[in-house]
Amino acid sequence: MKAFIEQGVVTALVSGDIDGGVELPPGLAVTVGWRYQDELFSPAPDSLGAEPQQPLLQAERDWRRMALAGTDWLVARHRDELDAGVPATLGRKQFAKLLAYRQALRDWPASAGESQTQARPEPPKWLAKLPH
Repeated sequence: MKAFIEQGVVTALVSGDIDGGVELPPGLAVTVGWRYQDELFSPAPDSLGAEPQQPLLQAERDWRRMALAGTDWLVARHRDELDAGVPATLGRKQFAKLLAYRQALRDWPASAGESQTQARPEPPKWLAKLPH
């Protein structure tokens, strides 16, 4: 996992074979908003006094972050195709469903209740069939 840093603040987390970014130390649960200074990560100042999040809620949010990252490429490709004036791989309805799925991910989980794994937003069925 790597972090992208802007002006000393973590702005994005990515996984995979990505050029750029700063490699995260193993076992450190860095999130967007953390500080990065002198090659060290630290929590954002406003989160230092906050209660630690429940592990289950944090795990669900980590899953959500990965699910969003897993569709970033498709959104970027669709917009690039439209900008280039070439036929888009996704139709308008497919793209609208993809955006609705991504918004559902952003809205979830809203609370620290019991396991919400069953309530996770479902991706559009056609998404699994697309070649990467």
